[in-house]
Amino acid sequence: MPGQLRGQLEEARKRREVEQREQERVLAATANGVEVARQRILVVGPCASGKSALVEALRQHGYNAHSAAQEHSHVKTMWLMNNPTHLIFLEVNMENIRQRRSVSWGEDYLEEENRRLAHAREHADIIIDTNRIPLPEVITEAVDYLKSAGVG
Repeated sequence: MPGQLRGQLEEARKRREVEQREQERVLAATANGVEVARQRILVVGPCASGKSALVEALRQHGYNAHSAAQEHSHVKTMWLMNNPTHLIFLEVNMENIRQRRSVSWGEDYLEEENRRLAHAREHADIIIDTNRIPLPEVITEAVDYLKSAGVG
């Protein structure tokens, strides 16, 4: 539990940092007479789909990126509470989950997660299948999409 709490505190610190950086970006642009759109990228997907890794990479690229634990919620619209400007959905299958992480659950639980994620998937701006490409290419695909959408 102490390790888990430490991880949650670290994530909260990182969230504050990226939110502060985003606020500073908008304020600097406004001070220079430039109007810029707010940026809040949300990443959703089943467990072990690569959400945390993609969020960290997007943050390193200067994006205001966050993940949502939508796969654990029975509230199908929970992801909307994050008020994202862009929604990235990551897909993963059971075979790849087992390659990435030791899990005590199986295909039935993944199906349940995908059911919980269905609303977010329907509204995603981009869906990236992490089964078919390695993490560096997932990052490139996400960044390329964001640039084409005029973000960053």
